[in-house]
Formats: sequence, structure tokens, C-alpha cells
Amino acid sequence: MANMVGQVLESHDITFHVDELPPERLRHNKALHITVQYEDYFITRILIDGGSSLNICPLVTLKKLGKRLHEIKDGAINVKAFDGSQRSTIGEISLCLQIGSTWFDVDFQVIDVPASYNLLLGRPWIHAAGAVASTLHQVVKFEWNQ
Repeated sequence: MANMVGQVLESHDITFHVDELPPERLRHNKALHITVQYEDYFITRILIDGGSSLNICPLVTLKKLGKRLHEIKDGAINVKAFDGSQRSTIGEISLCLQIGSTWFDVDFQVIDVPASYNLLLGRPWIHAAGAVASTLHQVVKFEWNQ
């Protein structure tokens, strides 16, 4: 019985392999960006950031998706940016995103700041999805029910 349990657990291990490395191999310093789908839109430059305690949606991205300010739920909070400055969010919005072949309802804090990403998926999404990100391999992996 112990061998069967071990085999089942092993089949669900998330691993990364040398053959999954980007062409630069170990010589890159890239942040991890992915592409997701929202309705009929493909959104590029989604930053996966395990250092962020929030999922962030810049206001400009929300507008590009055709969302209006009245769709943002009240509940502005103060957040600390990576540079230590304090900013206030506009509120929260939930977006249903297809990541890989799985759909996720993701709650984002909306903030009106210039950003180098279109969305930021932080620890709330990473943990809810059971995702494991590898900036080295430039990939995020998670289990899903097929």
C-alpha cells in the first residue's frame, strides 16, 4: 500500500527540467511574465510576483478591457509600493482569467499608476492556484482538474 501512495504522490509532483530553460539558459535576469485570456482579449505581460501580497490591476489595463469605474467595488486600501512609497488603491475588481487551460476568478486591487506590466499576480493567486513559479525556467506550473 505504501508504494501505491508514493507513486500517486510522485505523479503529482511539480518539477522543472533543464530542457525547459530559455535559450539564455542560466544567464538571464528576466522577470516572469505570462499571457492570459480575459473574455475575447489576450493580455500579455502578466507579472508573476511571489513578493507581492496583492494581485494588482493598473487602471489603464482595466480601461483597455472595457471596464468602467462604476464596476470597481469600493474598498480602497493603502499599499506600499516596491520603492517604499504609500499609495491608495481605487478599489477591487474580480476578473475571470484563463491561465493555461484553467479559468480563475481573480480579485485585483485597482491602482492608478504607470506600470511595466498589464496585471500582477501575487501570492493571493499563486497560493489559491497552488502554483509554483520558476523565474529561472520562465514558467509557472500548477495542477488542475481536466
